[in-house]
Amino acid sequence: MRRAAVEPVRNSTRRPGQRATAIAALTTVVAVLPVFLVGGLAVQLEQDLGMTPSALGAAVATFWAVSALLSAPAGFVAGGLGLRRGVPLAVGLGFVALAGIAFVTPHWAWLIAWLGVAGAANALIHPLSNGLIVDQVSVRNRAFSFGLKQAAIPTATLTAGLSVPVFALTVGWSWTFALAALLAAALVPVLLRTLPRGAPGPRRLGEAAREPLPRKLKQFLFATAVASALGAGQANVVGAFTVSMAVQAGFDAAGAGLLLGAASVAGILARPLVGIAADRGVGGSMATVALMMAAGSLGLLGMASGAPTAYAAGAVVAFGLGWGWNGLAHYVVSRTAHRFTVQATGITQSGTYIGGTLGPLLFGIVFSRFPPGVGWTLAAVAAAAGAGASLVAFRLEKRLRAS
Repeated sequence: MRRAAVEPVRNSTRRPGQRATAIAALTTVVAVLPVFLVGGLAVQLEQDLGMTPSALGAAVATFWAVSALLSAPAGFVAGGLGLRRGVPLAVGLGFVALAGIAFVTPHWAWLIAWLGVAGAANALIHPLSNGLIVDQVSVRNRAFSFGLKQAAIPTATLTAGLSVPVFALTVGWSWTFALAALLAAALVPVLLRTLPRGAPGPRRLGEAAREPLPRKLKQFLFATAVASALGAGQANVVGAFTVSMAVQAGFDAAGAGLLLGAASVAGILARPLVGIAADRGVGGSMATVALMMAAGSLGLLGMASGAPTAYAAGAVVAFGLGWGWNGLAHYVVSRTAHRFTVQATGITQSGTYIGGTLGPLLFGIVFSRFPPGVGWTLAAVAAAAGAGASLVAFRLEKRLRAS
């Protein structure tokens, strides 16, 4: 049944898995780029728009709050829209957010509105892209594919970091967003030509959303959502505040941007490498997620020291390991839930978005009122708690495998 359903797509291209992975990664970049550009260009935005660390935290939190609120319904909407309507819509929302920040942001409060639009794009693109990967990528390469797709997030932070010395300090932050909006707009016609025709994708997988989730699966998903909330909370603090706090640690603006870029490279490499290992039977469970979060906690403690060298090394570890787990988590959820992947993604991503909302919001207040070391230490505690929750999810994962 499954082979017959996807046969028309396979006849239209030799390598549907590669195409599906590329589409998932590129569209995810567009959805998350607005929020990470805001974090990467925080110093320039603070100067021009009067934005404080707490205001930055509120703006970033809005992105994740909207993503959290829309995550579960987005799974159902994705099933109804299908790929050829849903994916261009998500990219279009990303374009609106980027263009709005570039041309209609006279005050930092406008960032809240535009990042809310970007949050809607982010909520919609994940169930679509995850369903596409599950439907088009073979099981033996699926963890690697999820790793590449989730590498889109540090790719966005890399873009944000490099944009500081290349664009923000030369032509200005607004033109940086304008260029990103132009690239998003250029992606839409490419998607309309390359998105698979007749692929069931999320529409077929979405049919399972009408059935109740098995009780044991639901327990696993909620435990994973808690782990994701804690892990995403500390990770998004790293994404939002690394540059501005690096300046306080002694880096100049260009050096802080380059540090964000270098740390992002570690995150880009970690996600597909962990996926390759999982595809070959090494790791590939929530226990590996727990180990990565624990390592990220140590990196955050290095950032808390305030010494430039330790700060830089800690940022690389925090990005590479402490934030490199989410592609693997997507893979574990899809492998465990399978036909419930779209619905399961909505549940676990809700945890990710709740953490992404509360983390920047609360830590923005902490960084505004206390020394940076306090904020980074609390983030390390959150990462350690996420590792503990991941171990609980691993126990439930093993129970599901045994049943």
